[in-house]
Amino acid sequence: MVSIKKKQGFFTLTENWFEYKFNWTDLIQPVCYRGLRNADHLKFLGIKKYTKTVVLPLDEPIEIIHANFSTSNKRSIKKSEAIGVACYFNNDRKEFIDFYNVFAKEKNLTPLDKSRAGEYEGESWKCSYAVLNGEVLVAHSYIEDIHAGIVRSMESGSMRLNSNYNPRDIADANKLLHYFDINYFKERGLKFYDFGGWDDLPGLLDFKKSFGGYPIEVHNFFSYTYALKEKLKEMALGIKKVNPVVARNTTTTES
Repeated sequence: MVSIKKKQGFFTLTENWFEYKFNWTDLIQPVCYRGLRNADHLKFLGIKKYTKTVVLPLDEPIEIIHANFSTSNKRSIKKSEAIGVACYFNNDRKEFIDFYNVFAKEKNLTPLDKSRAGEYEGESWKCSYAVLNGEVLVAHSYIEDIHAGIVRSMESGSMRLNSNYNPRDIADANKLLHYFDINYFKERGLKFYDFGGWDDLPGLLDFKKSFGGYPIEVHNFFSYTYALKEKLKEMALGIKKVNPVVARNTTTTES
């Protein structure tokens, strides 16, 4: 299980991923459980919602996984490698936030709060970069649950709107970085690469499926106090509630 602690005023909201364990404190504490699979039989005294996500199994050899990429993706990966794009992991969350927030401003997305850089427990948070000539072109962030065998895409950003490089090269670098990430997590023993949802955007769904992924339905459980806190926050902001994980994942569509 991956647990994320979110401070909101005097309260701490707990967001758990991939696994549900009943706890009596869930009756009064603001807590939720996301991304649960095969959870129809589970009983939860709160609110249940269903969402969809795109997953790629990692049990096949990497050569077969790559062979199942779309022709366009394979071409983009080859082109990106040819011009010298390099990929690596650096799990400094504050560094990622600095990069992502520039992108978020350009795309009119909600920025990430630096004060919440430590809300992820342990080493569950991962971040990868695609770089050309010392300039970061694309960055991806993930949560990883070794026990559950799942890694899930969380946020993604690029310099496509304000870089000296051709937007096509940055789009290609994004695909190369996905390939790099898939191979990295496969080597770490993860069983599923979860691209996240698509928020009813057909183009985003097609992009994620182009890597060989397929959509599945997952369960999400919310305690009544968690749902109330989120509703009050929504009312205070005066905006329609949008799942931030889904919204941020719409940034990975560069094709």
